[in-house]
Amino acid sequence: MIGPKNRGLVALLITSLVVYAVMQYLGIGIIPLRSIIKGDGSASVVNSEMLRADVVMAVEGPDVYIALYDPVNDAIMLRTSSDGGSTFRTVLVYSTEGLDGVRLRGIIAKGSYVNILWSGEVNGQYDIFLSHSSNYSQFSTINLSNNEGDSEYPVIDASGPTVYVAWVDLTYGNSEILLRVSRDGGLTFSSTLNISDSSGDSEAPTLVAEGSSVYIAWHDNTQGSFAVMLRASHDNGNTFSDPIILSSMDSDSGFVSMDADGSDVYAVWMSSAHANNDDFSIYMSKSDDGGRSFIDAVKIGKGRSPIVKSDGSLVCIAWIDDGGGDGGDGHGHGHVLWFTRMYEKSIDVKPIPIEGYDLIRSIILDVEGSDVSILLLLEREGKSSMMYISSKDSGLTLSSPIVVEEGVAIEDVSMLSKGRGVYITWSEKICADPNCSHVRFSYHLAISSDRGNKFTRMII
Repeated sequence: MIGPKNRGLVALLITSLVVYAVMQYLGIGIIPLRSIIKGDGSASVVNSEMLRADVVMAVEGPDVYIALYDPVNDAIMLRTSSDGGSTFRTVLVYSTEGLDGVRLRGIIAKGSYVNILWSGEVNGQYDIFLSHSSNYSQFSTINLSNNEGDSEYPVIDASGPTVYVAWVDLTYGNSEILLRVSRDGGLTFSSTLNISDSSGDSEAPTLVAEGSSVYIAWHDNTQGSFAVMLRASHDNGNTFSDPIILSSMDSDSGFVSMDADGSDVYAVWMSSAHANNDDFSIYMSKSDDGGRSFIDAVKIGKGRSPIVKSDGSLVCIAWIDDGGGDGGDGHGHGHVLWFTRMYEKSIDVKPIPIEGYDLIRSIILDVEGSDVSILLLLEREGKSSMMYISSKDSGLTLSSPIVVEEGVAIEDVSMLSKGRGVYITWSEKICADPNCSHVRFSYHLAISSDRGNKFTRMII
């Protein structure tokens, strides 16, 4: 499906983004999907070190919802708290016995409903599933893709009762971005819409719902090079604009991150322009008219895994530089987290050197009012650590890092900031013997009630 011209870049993109795929609303379906899918809070010992334990989280007022995949008991579970995370109860969402490759992909909790998005292999084919509840106790599950091809890498967002789910699908021979919409909180869904509808390969969707609008972006190589594409709807997903190309066609671009606030839409992505080996350029673009038009893309640095978050007039972008790049300031910094703050008319770019670790595995970024939360997942000698960095002044100054967890085997992690609270949940793999032929999993939560100054940890 991929011509010789693009194979080298695709290999570089995949190499660069393997560590990022854990965190983001990603798919790396450029290669066949099948080839890359790899009450004490602690699961039983099992005979496989390849099992994955995913966690996703939503916070709504004092209510905390943590969905987790328990590979030992073959179940998707929901931990719910109505007192800000002090106590939890457990709900069985779905028994996954007989399914392979189960991965949690997202959770949406709003008002009277909660939706948990996941994927899994059924009879040799990957499908997209959504588990819905209107009482947070009993769940019904539907197969959203339910077609003849592999379906993977779903993303979800919602605005009020309107829920959007997009994914990568191989039913048509090439990979396409498909979408289904619910207008009753996830109880029922519309027929499937082919958002990309191209002759090339469409990959790595991301979507953002804002009011009655929804924005879907992805990358596509229909015109020879991989390009960042976007379509917008302003009537709750009933109709969509024609695709807009955000990136230059002179080089391959993709793996876009996007956010929206009102009519402002922000997108950042990686590009091979002027890149050597796995040293990619980071570009951004903005629309102030609801995605109808965008400014010309601007290069803001070098590296990988860009992510953008906005709240009002504050826009923050972070990305990873694994060394050798200058991040735009002409100086090398080794492993660096780059942080860009755009507030009103000011733009600040800060390098944050990360010393003593072999790898910055991924970033989670969140913006709430003037508070900025950054969580890094780091690797050293095969073990994982989590480092939290915050700002209380719209990103003008950044705190010293707080180590939330260190020297363990972290499987998956999720972070959210709400009001004065910061919530971090993660899963850990524990080897029960020196060869790690037997493993068990535990699930954890760290909560800060003082805007990220101090965290209280617990097993959930």
